[in-house]
Amino acid sequence: HYKILTVELPAGTNMPRHTATSDAYIIVESGNALLIFKGETYELNKSSNMTIPSHEPHLLKVIGDFKAFVVLAKDAVIDFAA
Repeated sequence: HYKILTVELPAGTNMPRHTATSDAYIIVESGNALLIFKGETYELNKSSNMTIPSHEPHLLKVIGDFKAFVVLAKDAVIDFAA
C-alpha cells in the first residue's frame, strides 16, 4: 500500500536535504524546481516525474511556484536529519 503527499512550495524555497525509508516517486503538477541527488541536478517541470531511491539524500530548490505529488510506501518515514 501507498501514501500520496502533496508538496506545494513558493518560488525561492529550498527543501533541505532529507531521505525517505522507501523509494519516492515524484509527479510534478506545476512549476519548476531543481532536484539534487547522487551528485547530479535534475530540472523538474510540469508533467515531469522522477524516482528517488530509498535512503538516498536529496534536496529541492524551487525556481517557480511548485506543486507535486510524492508517492511513498504507506509506512515510509521522511528524515530531515540526513
